[in-house]
Amino acid sequence: MSDDKEVSNFYNIYVNDTYVGTVKEKQTAHRCLQIAKEAIAEGTRDITYMDANMRLEGIHVIAGSATRRDEIVENIKALLPQSIQKTLQRCYMLKINDYMVALSSIDEVEYVLQQAVDMYDGDSDFDVSLKRDTQRAFNVLTAEVIGAGMQEEESVDRTTAGFTSLEDELFNEDSYKEELSFADFDLGMKSMEFVDKIEIAECYLQADEISSVEEAVRYVTEEQNRDVIYKVQSGDTLGEIAMSTGVPLEDIIAMNDELKNENSVIHIDQELVISMPRPSLTISYTATEYREEEYDAEIIYVDNDSWYTTKKVTLQEPSAGFRKAVSNITYHNGEVYETEILKQEILMEAVPKIVERGTKIPPTYIKPLYGGRLSSTFGYRSFRGGGNHYGVDWACPTGTTIYASSGGTVTRAGWSSSYGYCVYIKHPDGLETRYAHNSKLLVSVGQSVNQGQAIAYSGNTGDSSGPHLHFEIRVNGTPVNPFNYVPR
Repeated sequence: MSDDKEVSNFYNIYVNDTYVGTVKEKQTAHRCLQIAKEAIAEGTRDITYMDANMRLEGIHVIAGSATRRDEIVENIKALLPQSIQKTLQRCYMLKINDYMVALSSIDEVEYVLQQAVDMYDGDSDFDVSLKRDTQRAFNVLTAEVIGAGMQEEESVDRTTAGFTSLEDELFNEDSYKEELSFADFDLGMKSMEFVDKIEIAECYLQADEISSVEEAVRYVTEEQNRDVIYKVQSGDTLGEIAMSTGVPLEDIIAMNDELKNENSVIHIDQELVISMPRPSLTISYTATEYREEEYDAEIIYVDNDSWYTTKKVTLQEPSAGFRKAVSNITYHNGEVYETEILKQEILMEAVPKIVERGTKIPPTYIKPLYGGRLSSTFGYRSFRGGGNHYGVDWACPTGTTIYASSGGTVTRAGWSSSYGYCVYIKHPDGLETRYAHNSKLLVSVGQSVNQGQAIAYSGNTGDSSGPHLHFEIRVNGTPVNPFNYVPR
Protein backbone atom coordinates (compact mmCIF):
# COMPACT_ATOMS: atom_id res chain seq x y z
CA MET A 1 0.00 0.00 0.00
CA SER A 2 1.43 3.37 -0.93
CA ASP A 3 0.60 6.14 1.49
CA ASP A 4 2.37 9.52 1.68
CA LYS A 5 0.58 11.68 4.28
CA GLU A 6 2.17 14.93 3.01
CA VAL A 7 1.21 14.64 -0.64
CA SER A 8 -1.67 12.08 -0.80
CA ASN A 9 -5.14 13.50 -0.45
CA PHE A 10 -7.07 10.75 -2.30
CA TYR A 11 -6.83 6.95 -2.36
CA ASN A 12 -7.45 4.61 -5.26
CA ILE A 13 -9.04 1.33 -4.09
CA TYR A 14 -7.99 -2.01 -5.59
CA VAL A 15 -9.73 -5.27 -4.67
CA ASN A 16 -7.84 -8.33 -5.89
CA ASP A 17 -5.76 -5.92 -8.04
CA THR A 18 -8.87 -4.51 -9.77
CA TYR A 19 -9.69 -0.77 -9.47
CA VAL A 20 -13.11 -0.19 -7.88
CA GLY A 21 -13.09 3.56 -7.00
CA THR A 22 -11.43 6.51 -5.29
CA VAL A 23 -12.01 7.86 -1.76
CA LYS A 24 -10.67 10.63 0.41
CA GLU A 25 -10.42 8.56 3.60
CA LYS A 26 -9.15 5.03 4.12
CA GLN A 27 -11.97 4.25 6.56
CA THR A 28 -14.47 4.79 3.75
CA ALA A 29 -12.76 2.13 1.65
CA HIS A 30 -12.85 -0.42 4.46
CA ARG A 31 -16.49 0.35 5.16
CA CYS A 32 -17.43 -0.16 1.49
CA LEU A 33 -15.74 -3.58 1.50
CA GLN A 34 -17.64 -4.60 4.64
CA ILE A 35 -20.98 -3.45 3.19
CA ALA A 36 -20.33 -5.48 0.02
CA LYS A 37 -19.50 -8.63 2.01
CA GLU A 38 -22.65 -8.28 4.11
CA ALA A 39 -24.74 -7.84 0.98
CA ILE A 40 -23.30 -11.06 -0.52
CA ALA A 41 -24.05 -13.01 2.69
CA GLU A 42 -27.51 -11.50 3.23
CA GLY A 43 -30.38 -13.90 2.63
CA THR A 44 -28.33 -17.09 3.01
CA ARG A 45 -27.72 -19.34 6.02
CA ASP A 46 -24.38 -20.44 4.61
CA ILE A 47 -20.89 -19.35 5.63
CA THR A 48 -18.89 -18.14 2.61
CA TYR A 49 -15.11 -17.80 2.53
CA MET A 50 -13.84 -15.26 -0.05
CA ASP A 51 -10.39 -14.09 -1.02
CA ALA A 52 -10.94 -10.29 -0.83
CA ASN A 53 -7.54 -8.55 -0.79
CA MET A 54 -7.93 -4.77 -0.68
CA ARG A 55 -5.07 -2.41 -1.54
CA LEU A 56 -5.10 1.41 -1.18
CA GLU A 57 -2.89 3.56 -3.41
CA GLY A 58 -2.31 7.14 -2.19
CA ILE A 59 -2.47 9.86 -4.85
CA HIS A 60 -2.25 13.67 -4.86
CA VAL A 61 -5.11 15.37 -6.74
CA ILE A 62 -5.38 19.17 -7.10
CA ALA A 63 -8.88 19.14 -8.46
CA GLY A 64 -11.01 16.03 -8.39
CA SER A 65 -13.81 14.18 -6.62
CA ALA A 66 -14.25 10.83 -4.90
CA THR A 67 -16.29 7.94 -6.32
CA ARG A 68 -19.80 7.60 -4.85
CA ARG A 69 -19.88 5.03 -2.05
CA ASP A 70 -22.80 3.05 -3.51
CA GLU A 71 -20.88 2.78 -6.81
CA ILE A 72 -17.80 1.46 -4.97
CA VAL A 73 -19.95 -1.11 -3.13
CA GLU A 74 -21.52 -2.34 -6.38
CA ASN A 75 -18.09 -2.63 -8.03
CA ILE A 76 -16.81 -4.73 -5.12
CA LYS A 77 -19.97 -6.89 -5.12
CA ALA A 78 -19.38 -7.66 -8.78
CA LEU A 79 -15.85 -8.89 -7.99
CA LEU A 80 -16.47 -10.95 -4.83
CA PRO A 81 -18.35 -13.94 -6.38
CA GLN A 82 -15.26 -14.59 -8.52
CA SER A 83 -13.10 -14.95 -5.40
CA ILE A 84 -15.26 -17.36 -3.42
CA GLN A 85 -13.02 -20.14 -2.09
CA LYS A 86 -15.61 -22.36 -0.41
CA THR A 87 -19.07 -22.24 1.06
CA LEU A 88 -20.11 -23.92 4.31
CA GLN A 89 -23.80 -24.70 4.52
CA ARG A 90 -25.76 -24.55 7.71
CA CYS A 91 -26.90 -28.05 8.71
CA TYR A 92 -27.76 -30.26 11.69
CA MET A 93 -25.60 -33.10 12.97
CA LEU A 94 -27.59 -36.11 14.22
CA LYS A 95 -25.51 -38.25 16.59
CA ILE A 96 -26.70 -41.70 17.73
CA ASN A 97 -24.05 -43.32 19.92
CA ASP A 98 -20.96 -43.33 17.66
CA TYR A 99 -22.91 -42.85 14.42
CA MET A 100 -23.14 -39.28 13.06
CA VAL A 101 -24.92 -37.94 10.00
CA ALA A 102 -25.40 -34.35 8.80
CA LEU A 103 -28.77 -33.29 7.38
CA SER A 104 -29.83 -30.05 5.74
CA SER A 105 -32.62 -29.07 8.12
CA ILE A 106 -34.13 -29.81 11.49
CA ASP A 107 -37.22 -31.07 9.66
CA GLU A 108 -35.09 -33.72 7.93
CA VAL A 109 -33.67 -34.82 11.29
CA GLU A 110 -37.17 -35.22 12.69
CA TYR A 111 -38.30 -37.06 9.55
CA VAL A 112 -35.44 -39.59 9.79
CA LEU A 113 -36.25 -40.37 13.43
CA GLN A 114 -39.97 -40.57 12.67
CA GLN A 115 -39.30 -43.12 9.93
CA ALA A 116 -37.52 -45.31 12.49
CA VAL A 117 -40.51 -45.04 14.86
CA ASP A 118 -43.06 -45.73 12.13
CA MET A 119 -41.42 -49.09 11.40
CA TYR A 120 -42.98 -50.41 14.62
CA ASP A 121 -45.94 -48.02 15.00
CA GLY A 122 -48.40 -49.28 12.43
CA ASP A 123 -51.29 -47.16 13.77
CA SER A 124 -49.27 -43.90 13.88
CA ASP A 125 -49.93 -43.48 17.60
CA PHE A 126 -46.51 -42.01 18.39
CA ASP A 127 -44.62 -38.93 17.22
CA VAL A 128 -41.02 -37.78 17.52
CA SER A 129 -40.52 -34.63 19.57
CA LEU A 130 -37.27 -32.63 19.63
CA LYS A 131 -36.38 -30.69 22.75
CA ARG A 132 -33.39 -28.98 24.32
CA ASP A 133 -31.02 -31.28 26.17
CA THR A 134 -30.97 -29.75 29.64
CA GLN A 135 -27.90 -31.77 30.62
CA ARG A 136 -25.74 -29.99 28.06
CA ALA A 137 -24.31 -26.49 28.49
CA PHE A 138 -24.50 -25.73 24.77
CA ASN A 139 -27.54 -25.49 22.56
CA VAL A 140 -27.94 -29.22 21.87
CA LEU A 141 -31.26 -30.93 21.15
CA THR A 142 -32.33 -34.45 21.97
CA ALA A 143 -35.36 -36.51 20.88
CA GLU A 144 -38.13 -38.43 22.59
CA VAL A 145 -41.18 -40.40 21.49
CA ILE A 146 -44.57 -39.19 22.70
CA GLY A 147 -48.08 -40.47 22.18
CA ALA A 148 -49.87 -38.57 19.43
CA GLY A 149 -52.13 -36.02 21.13
CA MET A 150 -51.45 -37.50 24.56
CA GLN A 151 -50.92 -35.31 27.62
CA GLU A 152 -49.65 -36.30 30.99
CA GLU A 153 -52.41 -36.72 33.52
CA GLU A 154 -52.08 -34.86 36.78
CA SER A 155 -51.60 -37.18 39.70
CA VAL A 156 -54.07 -36.86 42.55
CA ASP A 157 -53.19 -37.32 46.22
CA ARG A 158 -55.83 -39.86 47.21
CA THR A 159 -55.50 -39.06 50.91
CA THR A 160 -56.16 -35.35 50.52
CA ALA A 161 -58.96 -36.14 48.10
CA GLY A 162 -60.84 -37.86 50.92
CA PHE A 163 -59.86 -41.52 50.38
CA THR A 164 -59.29 -43.37 53.62
CA SER A 165 -56.60 -45.86 54.53
CA LEU A 166 -59.34 -48.50 54.83
CA GLU A 167 -60.14 -48.04 51.17
CA ASP A 168 -56.47 -48.52 50.37
CA GLU A 169 -56.42 -51.76 52.31
CA LEU A 170 -59.44 -53.04 50.40
CA PHE A 171 -57.71 -52.29 47.10
CA ASN A 172 -55.32 -55.17 46.46
CA GLU A 173 -53.69 -55.12 43.03
CA ASP A 174 -53.08 -58.87 42.89
CA SER A 175 -56.67 -59.77 43.76
CA TYR A 176 -57.89 -57.09 41.38
CA LYS A 177 -55.97 -58.68 38.52
CA GLU A 178 -57.36 -62.08 39.35
CA GLU A 179 -60.91 -60.74 39.09
CA LEU A 180 -60.35 -59.38 35.60
CA SER A 181 -61.33 -61.49 32.61
CA PHE A 182 -59.18 -61.58 29.49
CA ALA A 183 -61.72 -59.34 27.78
CA ASP A 184 -61.24 -56.62 30.42
CA PHE A 185 -57.69 -55.78 29.35
CA ASP A 186 -57.03 -52.91 26.98
CA LEU A 187 -54.82 -54.43 24.31
CA GLY A 188 -52.42 -52.60 22.03
CA MET A 189 -49.34 -50.39 22.07
CA LYS A 190 -48.74 -48.64 25.38
CA SER A 191 -45.40 -46.86 25.18
CA MET A 192 -42.41 -46.28 22.95
CA GLU A 193 -38.99 -44.76 23.52
CA PHE A 194 -35.49 -44.40 22.10
CA VAL A 195 -32.99 -46.60 23.93
CA ASP A 196 -29.93 -44.84 22.53
CA LYS A 197 -28.66 -41.38 23.38
CA ILE A 198 -29.63 -38.92 20.64
CA GLU A 199 -27.94 -35.54 20.20
CA ILE A 200 -28.68 -32.90 17.55
CA ALA A 201 -26.47 -29.83 17.07
CA GLU A 202 -26.25 -27.06 14.49
CA CYS A 203 -23.06 -26.95 12.43
CA TYR A 204 -21.62 -25.76 9.12
CA LEU A 205 -20.23 -28.17 6.50
CA GLN A 206 -19.47 -28.29 2.80
CA ALA A 207 -22.27 -29.53 0.58
CA ASP A 208 -20.66 -32.90 -0.16
CA GLU A 209 -20.48 -33.65 3.58
CA ILE A 210 -24.26 -33.42 4.03
CA SER A 211 -26.23 -36.65 3.58
CA SER A 212 -29.51 -37.12 1.79
CA VAL A 213 -32.60 -38.02 3.81
CA GLU A 214 -32.84 -41.39 2.05
CA GLU A 215 -29.26 -42.30 2.96
CA ALA A 216 -29.77 -41.34 6.61
CA VAL A 217 -33.03 -43.30 6.91
CA ARG A 218 -31.38 -46.35 5.38
CA TYR A 219 -28.44 -46.24 7.78
CA VAL A 220 -30.58 -45.63 10.88
CA THR A 221 -33.17 -48.32 10.14
CA GLU A 222 -31.39 -51.08 8.20
CA GLU A 223 -29.53 -53.82 10.02
CA GLN A 224 -25.74 -53.85 9.80
CA ASN A 225 -23.22 -55.99 11.65
CA ARG A 226 -22.30 -54.29 14.90
CA ASP A 227 -20.36 -55.46 17.94
CA VAL A 228 -22.62 -56.03 20.95
CA ILE A 229 -21.81 -57.26 24.45
CA TYR A 230 -23.35 -60.57 25.49
CA LYS A 231 -23.27 -61.22 29.25
CA VAL A 232 -23.04 -64.92 30.08
CA GLN A 233 -26.06 -66.21 32.03
CA SER A 234 -26.37 -69.14 34.40
CA GLY A 235 -26.44 -72.37 32.42
CA ASP A 236 -25.02 -70.89 29.21
CA THR A 237 -22.63 -72.83 27.02
CA LEU A 238 -20.78 -71.51 23.97
CA GLY A 239 -22.87 -73.77 21.74
CA GLU A 240 -26.14 -72.49 23.23
CA ILE A 241 -24.99 -68.87 22.89
CA ALA A 242 -24.18 -69.50 19.23
CA MET A 243 -27.63 -70.99 18.61
CA SER A 244 -29.54 -68.27 20.49
CA THR A 245 -27.70 -65.39 18.80
CA GLY A 246 -27.46 -66.96 15.37
CA VAL A 247 -23.71 -66.26 15.28
CA PRO A 248 -21.49 -69.22 14.26
CA LEU A 249 -19.47 -70.64 17.14
CA GLU A 250 -16.18 -70.22 15.27
CA ASP A 251 -16.95 -66.50 14.81
CA ILE A 252 -17.62 -66.03 18.54
CA ILE A 253 -14.29 -67.72 19.35
CA ALA A 254 -12.46 -65.56 16.80
CA MET A 255 -13.92 -62.34 18.25
CA ASN A 256 -12.89 -63.08 21.85
CA ASP A 257 -9.20 -63.59 22.64
CA GLU A 258 -9.96 -65.36 25.92
CA LEU A 259 -11.70 -68.18 24.02
CA LYS A 260 -9.31 -70.75 22.58
CA ASN A 261 -11.81 -73.30 21.25
CA GLU A 262 -15.30 -74.72 21.78
CA ASN A 263 -14.15 -76.26 25.08
CA SER A 264 -13.08 -72.95 26.60
CA VAL A 265 -14.56 -72.31 30.04
CA ILE A 266 -17.00 -69.41 30.42
CA HIS A 267 -18.42 -68.07 33.67
CA ILE A 268 -21.52 -66.17 34.78
CA ASP A 269 -21.44 -62.40 33.99
CA GLN A 270 -18.48 -62.85 31.62
CA GLU A 271 -18.82 -60.37 28.75
CA LEU A 272 -18.37 -61.68 25.23
CA VAL A 273 -18.14 -59.51 22.11
CA ILE A 274 -20.51 -60.75 19.41
CA SER A 275 -21.00 -59.17 16.00
CA MET A 276 -24.71 -59.22 15.22
CA PRO A 277 -26.96 -57.47 12.67
CA ARG A 278 -28.39 -54.38 14.38
CA PRO A 279 -29.73 -50.99 13.19
CA SER A 280 -27.98 -47.85 14.46
CA LEU A 281 -31.03 -46.79 16.48
CA THR A 282 -32.67 -49.08 19.05
CA ILE A 283 -36.37 -48.45 19.65
CA SER A 284 -38.11 -49.97 22.65
CA TYR A 285 -41.87 -50.33 22.75
CA THR A 286 -44.31 -52.10 25.04
CA ALA A 287 -47.64 -53.59 24.00
CA THR A 288 -50.34 -55.40 25.94
CA GLU A 289 -51.10 -58.62 24.04
CA TYR A 290 -53.39 -61.63 24.42
CA ARG A 291 -51.88 -64.94 23.32
CA GLU A 292 -52.80 -68.60 23.32
CA GLU A 293 -49.39 -70.19 23.21
CA GLU A 294 -47.01 -72.93 24.11
CA TYR A 295 -44.61 -72.03 26.90
CA ASP A 296 -41.52 -73.52 28.51
CA ALA A 297 -40.91 -73.84 32.20
CA GLU A 298 -37.69 -72.38 33.57
CA ILE A 299 -34.75 -74.78 33.64
CA ILE A 300 -34.06 -76.23 37.08
CA TYR A 301 -30.36 -76.55 37.86
CA VAL A 302 -28.94 -78.98 40.41
CA ASP A 303 -25.46 -77.90 41.46
CA ASN A 304 -22.80 -80.57 41.95
CA ASP A 305 -19.81 -79.22 43.84
CA SER A 306 -17.64 -82.21 42.90
CA TRP A 307 -17.98 -81.60 39.13
CA TYR A 308 -16.22 -79.03 36.98
CA THR A 309 -18.28 -76.35 35.28
CA THR A 310 -17.59 -78.02 31.93
CA LYS A 311 -19.74 -81.01 32.94
CA LYS A 312 -23.54 -81.05 32.63
CA VAL A 313 -26.01 -83.93 32.69
CA THR A 314 -29.71 -83.66 31.83
CA LEU A 315 -31.75 -85.41 34.51
CA GLN A 316 -35.18 -84.64 33.01
CA GLU A 317 -36.14 -83.68 29.47
CA PRO A 318 -38.56 -80.73 29.14
CA SER A 319 -42.04 -80.69 27.71
CA ALA A 320 -43.85 -77.51 26.59
CA GLY A 321 -47.08 -76.47 28.26
CA PHE A 322 -50.01 -74.50 26.86
CA ARG A 323 -51.67 -71.38 28.26
CA LYS A 324 -53.84 -68.36 27.64
CA ALA A 325 -52.12 -65.15 28.72
CA VAL A 326 -52.36 -61.37 28.65
CA SER A 327 -48.89 -59.84 28.94
CA ASN A 328 -47.05 -56.58 28.70
CA ILE A 329 -44.37 -57.45 26.14
CA THR A 330 -41.42 -55.11 25.63
CA TYR A 331 -39.67 -55.27 22.27
CA HIS A 332 -36.32 -53.90 21.12
CA ASN A 333 -36.44 -53.33 17.37
CA GLY A 334 -39.12 -55.98 16.98
CA GLU A 335 -37.44 -58.65 19.12
CA VAL A 336 -38.94 -59.66 22.48
CA TYR A 337 -36.84 -58.13 25.26
CA GLU A 338 -38.98 -58.64 28.36
CA THR A 339 -42.37 -60.15 29.20
CA GLU A 340 -44.60 -59.31 32.18
CA ILE A 341 -47.59 -61.66 32.50
CA LEU A 342 -50.69 -59.81 33.73
CA LYS A 343 -53.10 -62.75 33.69
CA GLN A 344 -52.77 -66.35 32.59
CA GLU A 345 -54.74 -69.56 32.51
CA ILE A 346 -52.70 -72.76 32.34
CA LEU A 347 -54.37 -75.33 30.11
CA MET A 348 -51.46 -77.81 30.23
CA GLU A 349 -48.61 -77.58 32.73
CA ALA A 350 -45.08 -77.39 31.29
CA VAL A 351 -42.53 -79.95 32.43
CA PRO A 352 -39.20 -78.25 33.31
CA LYS A 353 -35.82 -79.39 32.11
CA ILE A 354 -33.65 -80.49 35.04
CA VAL A 355 -29.89 -80.21 34.59
CA GLU A 356 -27.17 -81.28 37.00
CA ARG A 357 -24.11 -79.08 36.56
CA GLY A 358 -20.66 -78.70 38.05
CA THR A 359 -19.60 -75.69 40.10
CA LYS A 360 -15.82 -76.21 40.28
CA ILE A 361 -13.66 -74.02 38.06
CA PRO A 362 -11.54 -76.39 35.91
CA PRO A 363 -7.75 -76.06 35.86
CA THR A 364 -6.01 -73.83 33.37
CA TYR A 365 -2.92 -74.63 31.28
CA ILE A 366 0.15 -72.50 30.59
CA LYS A 367 3.06 -72.75 28.18
CA PRO A 368 5.59 -75.08 29.87
CA LEU A 369 8.69 -72.95 29.21
CA TYR A 370 9.76 -69.36 28.74
CA GLY A 371 10.81 -68.46 25.23
CA GLY A 372 11.72 -71.25 22.84
CA ARG A 373 11.18 -71.31 19.08
CA LEU A 374 8.16 -73.23 17.80
CA SER A 375 9.81 -75.84 15.56
CA SER A 376 6.99 -78.33 14.94
CA THR A 377 3.21 -78.14 15.31
CA PHE A 378 0.53 -80.74 16.05
CA GLY A 379 -0.68 -83.09 13.30
CA TYR A 380 0.75 -84.47 10.08
CA ARG A 381 4.30 -83.52 9.11
CA SER A 382 6.21 -84.60 6.01
CA PHE A 383 9.78 -84.49 7.34
CA ARG A 384 11.50 -87.27 9.30
CA GLY A 385 9.60 -89.93 7.37
CA GLY A 386 6.19 -88.27 7.67
CA GLY A 387 3.33 -89.29 9.95
CA ASN A 388 1.36 -87.65 12.74
CA HIS A 389 3.06 -85.52 15.36
CA TYR A 390 1.24 -85.95 18.68
CA GLY A 391 2.37 -82.70 20.29
CA VAL A 392 4.23 -79.44 19.67
CA ASP A 393 7.98 -78.81 19.79
CA TRP A 394 9.84 -75.76 21.02
CA ALA A 395 13.54 -75.61 20.13
CA CYS A 396 15.53 -74.36 23.13
CA PRO A 397 19.05 -74.70 24.61
CA THR A 398 19.78 -77.79 26.70
CA GLY A 399 19.14 -77.00 30.36
CA THR A 400 16.12 -74.71 29.80
CA THR A 401 13.76 -75.02 32.78
CA ILE A 402 10.50 -76.88 32.03
CA TYR A 403 7.42 -76.09 34.13
CA ALA A 404 4.21 -77.98 34.90
CA SER A 405 1.55 -76.65 32.55
CA SER A 406 -1.10 -77.27 35.23
CA GLY A 407 -1.27 -78.74 38.71
CA GLY A 408 -1.61 -82.50 39.13
CA THR A 409 0.08 -85.79 40.03
CA VAL A 410 3.21 -87.17 38.35
CA THR A 411 2.39 -90.59 36.86
CA ARG A 412 5.66 -91.17 35.04
CA ALA A 413 9.16 -89.75 35.50
CA GLY A 414 11.96 -91.65 33.80
CA TRP A 415 13.34 -93.01 30.56
CA SER A 416 11.21 -93.90 27.55
CA SER A 417 13.11 -95.00 24.43
CA SER A 418 11.64 -92.52 21.96
CA TYR A 419 10.79 -89.78 24.48
CA GLY A 420 14.13 -89.99 26.28
CA TYR A 421 13.82 -88.65 29.79
CA CYS A 422 10.14 -87.71 30.14
CA VAL A 423 7.46 -86.63 32.66
CA TYR A 424 3.74 -87.44 32.57
CA ILE A 425 1.31 -85.47 34.77
CA LYS A 426 -2.34 -86.43 35.38
CA HIS A 427 -4.59 -83.43 36.08
CA PRO A 428 -7.81 -83.24 38.14
CA ASP A 429 -9.98 -82.64 35.03
CA GLY A 430 -8.82 -85.95 33.51
CA LEU A 431 -6.32 -84.46 31.05
CA GLU A 432 -2.71 -85.61 30.88
CA THR A 433 0.36 -83.59 29.87
CA ARG A 434 3.65 -85.10 28.63
CA TYR A 435 7.11 -83.48 28.53
CA ALA A 436 9.78 -85.33 26.50
CA HIS A 437 13.52 -85.29 25.51
CA ASN A 438 14.69 -83.75 28.81
CA SER A 439 18.27 -83.81 30.07
CA LYS A 440 17.34 -84.02 33.75
CA LEU A 441 14.15 -84.67 35.76
CA LEU A 442 13.25 -82.81 38.96
CA VAL A 443 10.15 -84.82 40.06
CA SER A 444 9.25 -88.43 40.82
CA VAL A 445 6.20 -90.68 40.34
CA GLY A 446 3.36 -89.97 42.81
CA GLN A 447 4.54 -86.45 43.53
CA SER A 448 1.94 -83.62 43.49
CA VAL A 449 3.01 -80.54 41.54
CA ASN A 450 1.59 -77.07 41.19
CA GLN A 451 1.07 -75.11 37.99
CA GLY A 452 4.34 -73.40 37.08
CA GLN A 453 6.52 -75.68 39.26
CA ALA A 454 9.89 -76.67 37.73
CA ILE A 455 9.75 -80.37 36.75
CA ALA A 456 12.72 -80.88 34.37
CA TYR A 457 15.49 -79.36 32.28
CA SER A 458 15.22 -79.61 28.49
CA GLY A 459 17.61 -81.73 26.47
CA ASN A 460 18.19 -83.86 23.39
CA THR A 461 17.51 -87.39 24.69
CA GLY A 462 15.59 -90.17 22.97
CA ASP A 463 14.50 -89.88 19.34
CA SER A 464 15.49 -86.23 18.93
CA SER A 465 17.35 -84.37 16.20
CA GLY A 466 18.30 -81.39 18.38
CA PRO A 467 17.71 -79.79 21.80
CA HIS A 468 13.99 -79.13 22.25
CA LEU A 469 10.90 -79.78 24.37
CA HIS A 470 8.20 -82.09 23.00
CA PHE A 471 4.90 -81.25 24.76
CA GLU A 472 1.63 -83.20 24.57
CA ILE A 473 -1.90 -82.91 25.98
CA ARG A 474 -4.06 -86.05 25.96
CA VAL A 475 -7.80 -86.46 26.63
CA ASN A 476 -8.74 -89.99 27.65
CA GLY A 477 -5.41 -91.12 26.15
CA THR A 478 -6.00 -89.42 22.79
CA PRO A 479 -3.56 -86.64 21.77
CA VAL A 480 -5.18 -83.24 21.10
CA ASN A 481 -3.71 -79.99 19.82
CA PRO A 482 -2.02 -78.34 22.84
CA PHE A 483 -2.75 -74.92 21.36
CA ASN A 484 -6.41 -75.54 22.16
CA TYR A 485 -5.39 -75.10 25.80
CA VAL A 486 -2.15 -73.09 25.96
CA PRO A 487 -0.95 -69.91 24.20
CA ARG A 488 1.70 -70.23 21.52
